[in-house]
Amino acid sequence: MSVKSLFLISTIMALGACSSEPTPAPAATTDATEAPEVSEALPDGAYLIEGVTVTENGEVSQYTRDQIKIYSNGRFMYAFNNAQTESIDVGAGDASWSNGVMVEVPRVNHNGPVSGYSFDVAIDQTATGFEQTIIGMEYEGGRLLDMVEVWNTASTATSPFDGLWALEARESGDPDMTAFSETKMIGGGHFIWLQNVVYKGENGQDFGFGSFTVDADGNAVETAMISSFADYEGTVNEVKMELVDENHFTQSFTYNGEVVTQSYARM
Repeated sequence: MSVKSLFLISTIMALGACSSEPTPAPAATTDATEAPEVSEALPDGAYLIEGVTVTENGEVSQYTRDQIKIYSNGRFMYAFNNAQTESIDVGAGDASWSNGVMVEVPRVNHNGPVSGYSFDVAIDQTATGFEQTIIGMEYEGGRLLDMVEVWNTASTATSPFDGLWALEARESGDPDMTAFSETKMIGGGHFIWLQNVVYKGENGQDFGFGSFTVDADGNAVETAMISSFADYEGTVNEVKMELVDENHFTQSFTYNGEVVTQSYARM
């Protein structure tokens, strides 16, 4: 199995193609002097998946799930609960656009930092978002799948806090929390967070995403939509945010009666 297949296996098992590499057909030309067609860049924003259509040996299957993907400031992040593996599926990294292809370079997933991967994702923009098509995706046992993902634009709103961030420091008085790391993405009026923690000696991986608004004074409201924490979904959380400089911000919020302050650096 190739390194690409190793990285993709959890996403493929969920029939998601957030980090896959199709083989685009060469563009047809009728005149040697004709300029190649240039696709308009996919707008930064938050996108919610509508569905996935999978074709294998002529048989077509359709799937739905609650999944988000955010593109902002040359970065991407996606997250969902993986029903097939009964675990979370989250990834984030660098994103650049070139003639209808989004080049994604993962830097972190739910298991921790990753490196050495780069994937070309063919995207066709639609009136409501975009379609992502993968032809001949190799799966376990030599199976070949064709997949089409349909994504709808949730929002293209912007804020000064948009981008991909890594937690640098966390001020909390919880003695049971002996390790805590977090990756956070903000963009398109939405947010995603991924946490890897050691709590009471046990390792945990969790995520959440939802809508995000912030005013000029840094008063933010995060409304949770989907999470690995069932009691987090649907909650409305007030967060005080401060942009320290272009590449750093802090946020404070109250959790279980305690004020928690976290500092982030741009990835």
